[in-house]
Amino acid sequence: MKHFFFTTFLLNAALILTVCAQDNTKVGLPEGAIARLGKGGINLMRFSPDGTRLAVGTDVAVWLYDVPDGKETALFTEHPGQVNALAFSTDGKILASGGHENPVIQLWDLDTDSQLSTLTLPEGTQPISMLTFAKGNTTLISLDKFGNITYWDVDTHKKVLDIVTELSSYDAVAVSKDGSTFAAGDRHGTIRLWNATMEHQFEDWGDDPEDQDILALAFSSDRKILASGSEDKAVRLWDTEKRLKIATLKGHEASVTALAFSPDGKTIATGDAGKVIKLWDVDTQRERTTLKGHTSGICTLTFTLDGKILASGSYDGTIRFWNPDTGQKHLTFTAGHTEWVKAVAFAENGITLATAAFTGVVEVWNLKTSQELTTFTKAKNDLTGPVAFSHDATRFASRGGSGTIVFDSLGSGYRMRGPGRGNIELWDITTGEQVSGPWQNIEGNTNALAFSPDNKILVVSIPRQNIRAWDINTGLELLAFNAAEPFGRTLVYSPNGSLLATHGMHVQTRVWDVTTQRDIAPPNIMNASALAFSPDGKTLAYGHPNGIVLSDVTKTGIQERGRIPTNRGFNTMLTFSPDGKILLDSKNWRLLIQLWDVNTGNDLGTLSGHTEGIETLVFSHDGKTLASSSWDGTVLLWDWDKISAKIATDNMGKEFQSNLEPPQNPIEYAGKAEEAEAIINWLKKHNHRISKFGNEYTLTHPNGGASTSGSGGGTMGSRDVTIKIDKAGILHIRVQGVGSATFTLDEEDNLEFHSLPDPD
Repeated sequence: MKHFFFTTFLLNAALILTVCAQDNTKVGLPEGAIARLGKGGINLMRFSPDGTRLAVGTDVAVWLYDVPDGKETALFTEHPGQVNALAFSTDGKILASGGHENPVIQLWDLDTDSQLSTLTLPEGTQPISMLTFAKGNTTLISLDKFGNITYWDVDTHKKVLDIVTELSSYDAVAVSKDGSTFAAGDRHGTIRLWNATMEHQFEDWGDDPEDQDILALAFSSDRKILASGSEDKAVRLWDTEKRLKIATLKGHEASVTALAFSPDGKTIATGDAGKVIKLWDVDTQRERTTLKGHTSGICTLTFTLDGKILASGSYDGTIRFWNPDTGQKHLTFTAGHTEWVKAVAFAENGITLATAAFTGVVEVWNLKTSQELTTFTKAKNDLTGPVAFSHDATRFASRGGSGTIVFDSLGSGYRMRGPGRGNIELWDITTGEQVSGPWQNIEGNTNALAFSPDNKILVVSIPRQNIRAWDINTGLELLAFNAAEPFGRTLVYSPNGSLLATHGMHVQTRVWDVTTQRDIAPPNIMNASALAFSPDGKTLAYGHPNGIVLSDVTKTGIQERGRIPTNRGFNTMLTFSPDGKILLDSKNWRLLIQLWDVNTGNDLGTLSGHTEGIETLVFSHDGKTLASSSWDGTVLLWDWDKISAKIATDNMGKEFQSNLEPPQNPIEYAGKAEEAEAIINWLKKHNHRISKFGNEYTLTHPNGGASTSGSGGGTMGSRDVTIKIDKAGILHIRVQGVGSATFTLDEEDNLEFHSLPDPD
């Protein structure tokens, strides 16, 4: 009866359903956090057996929606992690969830929407990517990232059986309705089909073996047909008994990212990264209809048990319901499932916060209620490159473009294809008006945007060209720094606006005096993965794989003070606390915010709660709130006063010795020839080889990677090496921690020292 009411309700509705306003921003918060903005990107969806509830697994939790009225419930475990696997028991009373970074499988009681029990995974277990109930709901079957199968007793919460398949990692997975058969697809176009006793393998190469990533898989309800969706835009149907390909369905114009069979097996729904959903007749293999309405790619599709309703989840953050027979859209069910928050800024009034998604959509939030106030969509694109807010959150700059993006539904990361780039756009988000200026005429790529601290200047970093800056109000060009590296850079102003730093893992770190337009960085400064100035502008911190360097910034220059030794890995974000005494550091692979004592370099603890890489760390103007945004699609707001007080309490009475390593002074050579010899020896020792073929130079890295440049002038390099080639074929080589010199390359690819003065 419930299911009949639900279906009738939807079939007669043609409206946008507004989800009942509930404060789930305070649910499942990590210690120190006061609110979570956003629900996390959607990984998968499942209807309950009676169709009255929709479970959505996101990058941070499970969101459970009552379909008729839109009421939402957030289900968080004590262990923050992605939800990449969901399963309802056949009686609809239990929901199982698990996934990446989650050390548990959680069973939820759906009568009370509370935790029923927890299945703890052994230490070292791979992330769970698939769950299904079997044997009358008494057994739960889990599949991990390497294809290993575990059978769990639901009543005792203990493992019954482990089956090791020795399957390598995969990018798409599916399980048959009865839980007997599994399928996995990888980036090499290989699909494996197996159960507890056997394994079979499909080799699906299509027309182009280099473009055959398997992104989605789905079984028909009788498990006789397996569908695969690929990066080559095709859908393939496989006979699982004969192990033969039945058909190839062509019609999508973007990578196929989502698949679902109707319960009767007569229809298959397919969704792509280009926002389109198609419905196909399985028997005739002909397209029945096309569904459009989403504004970003499709990440998941699911049918109700009677097949009357198709639900689609998208990277645009919405879920939509469709009639699969007519193709009619019934309603947009919910919103707020943002995939990736790229930037954050606090308003000076202390009341609002602005966030920018990967599409350039800006949302303005009320900090007191944690509710969204407005959405600004005029800067929306398929995907954006660089974005930046002014420091008062009134202006937003971005460079977007047309293309597609596919997020990993079984872990972290994404892949983008952006063939078309738009112009740099600058918007006043308080008025909704675009601010015109010469920045709109920049051609080619742009890898960084920044506003000056007084919000009056827009700075643009242009690869292979330079860094330019304009007065926003007059359009007058104020700065033009010559920094023509081909690789990505980030722009960072000192708090008083007198210095502008540029950095990147493959480019030389530079610190420019804005008044004189002179580079004041010391010659031995390392390439930096992250960089920050202290609030008083007297300390510069930058990160590289061997630690975080702290330097004093004075009128006479920049002098290294010491280094905080850290675990190897690239810092992705550095920022100082408002009083300048604590340095905050994040590394994507750790998913933590690490706190360091600036004076001693000692570890002050961590903040955790994000499930993917941290994109920004920004303090409010009064210094009381820290905002962290992430690839997981959320912003966490932290009470900095409480965090600081806890640090002070935990360390009360303790005496710390300095953990800072002494500065590494530059090597002194007797002459330039000796410096050149040291560079040649370093390149040989670290397996860096430079060669020339025709008019093209190549630098081969020790890991087998390579970068190239033409002889007409260009730049190439690795993490430690930068090579600039001038039009005369002179190589200006700089090796971090060793030095710099100029060379020529003979016919046998040997470097020979050249006495031309080196520009570095």
